[in-house]
Amino acid sequence: MADGQLFVKNAEEEMDRKILREDQLYFIDNQVEAIDTFLADTEDLNSHGDVKALRDQLRGLKQKLEKKSIEFLAQQEGGDLPEDLPPAEMAEAMVAYGKDFIEMADEALKTKVKAVDQVAAWEDPLATLNSFLADSETLVAHHAPLKKVRDEVRARKMELQKRIQDVVQAWRASDLAGGDEEDE
Repeated sequence: MADGQLFVKNAEEEMDRKILREDQLYFIDNQVEAIDTFLADTEDLNSHGDVKALRDQLRGLKQKLEKKSIEFLAQQEGGDLPEDLPPAEMAEAMVAYGKDFIEMADEALKTKVKAVDQVAAWEDPLATLNSFLADSETLVAHHAPLKKVRDEVRARKMELQKRIQDVVQAWRASDLAGGDEEDE
C-alpha cells in the first residue's frame, strides 16, 4: 500500500508538469513502468478493498500519463491520436502481443547473467511483461484465450524476477563478505 501511495503521488506530480521537450517523456515512462510493475505484482490482491481502490486509481493515472505522452508526440509529429479499439479487438491483439513477449522472455531466459551489471538483460524483458500484464488484466473477460497467454507470461515474469533476485542477493552477499578477491 505504501509503495502504491508513493506511485500515486509521483504520477499526480508528473501529470501537473508541462512537457516542453521529447526527452521529458522519460519521466512519464518511468512512472508508467513503476505503475505497471505495481499492477502486475498486486493483481492477486485485487480482492482486498483498499488494494483494489489503489490499483484502480493507479490504472486511471497510468492511462492519463500515457495519453499525455501520446498527445505530446502526436502534436510534435503533426498527426492524429490513434483510435481506441473495442475491448474484444484489443484482447485479440493482446493475445498476439503476449505470444511475442513469451518468445522474447524465453530468449532472455537463455541469456547467461553472472553479475549484477548484466541484469538489464532480464530487467528490460521483465518490464515488458509487467506492462503486458497491467494492460491486459481488464481485457481477460473479453477473450478467453487471453487468460492462457497471461498465465504463460506470468510464469516467465516470475522466473525472471527470481533470477534477478538470485543474482542481486549473490552480489550483496559477496559485497558484505568483502567483495570478490579479483576486485582487490
